[in-house]
Amino acid sequence: MDTSLPRVSAQASVVAARDRKCVRWRLPSGGKRRPGVLDATRAELVRGLEQRQGSVWHRISRAVIVAGYPIERALNRVRALRADGAESLLAMTVALLYLADVRTGFIGKPRPERGPWQRYALPDLAQLAYGAQGEAELRRARRSLDMLVSLGWIFPTKQVRRHQEDGSFRSEPAVRRLNLARLCQMTGTSWLLSRDRQHADRIRGPGTASIEGSRQRRQERQQAAHGLGWAEDKRRRPAATGDPPSVPGGPQAIANILDLLGKG
Repeated sequence: MDTSLPRVSAQASVVAARDRKCVRWRLPSGGKRRPGVLDATRAELVRGLEQRQGSVWHRISRAVIVAGYPIERALNRVRALRADGAESLLAMTVALLYLADVRTGFIGKPRPERGPWQRYALPDLAQLAYGAQGEAELRRARRSLDMLVSLGWIFPTKQVRRHQEDGSFRSEPAVRRLNLARLCQMTGTSWLLSRDRQHADRIRGPGTASIEGSRQRRQERQQAAHGLGWAEDKRRRPAATGDPPSVPGGPQAIANILDLLGKG
């Protein structure tokens, strides 16, 4: 009886090696000056996730979900975060950190012609974080985003479907926002975030859409739509049934009929 381990084909070994390739976080290209809180937060993330030092590593190594597992198993972590998972998480977090607006956490870039900011699709994020858009990189990006959501570093979102003129639907990347307040709180850079946000307000003005403001406006629209629908339903609803309306002379007419029948 052959008790040796089964041999792995060369093709399978190449695929496994490609899926487990090491990734390295990277700074965005260009000499654009960025708020100091981004560099300080990135340095603490590198210290925690790459060097496994400081409070960041101890707070997330056993709290983050096991990406790629079913939800009933993803929350029950037995061992600490593996090195390749920490590398993927760090690369994606650094990429999102330098893509986000410091005041709102919105992940995107302004359009040259103004208007709504351009949002990033999953392949774009995989390219920026891991340098490629293959199946392995897309899968790595999805898992990293799931880990970020479990840590509360980004807000969970859904895909947006837009109706086209030909009657079809086209999926667009959902709006993602980085939770800078929680991220900076965990890395000890909250005071820098407050300083840079105040500076941005002085330079650009306070006219920036906030998360709470958009949520409040959405609730107001839902309440208004609910009230309008209730009023419309009330108009369409038939009148409540009850006692029949009284007919003038009704009892007297009945008495006359009975009297005639009695005389007949």
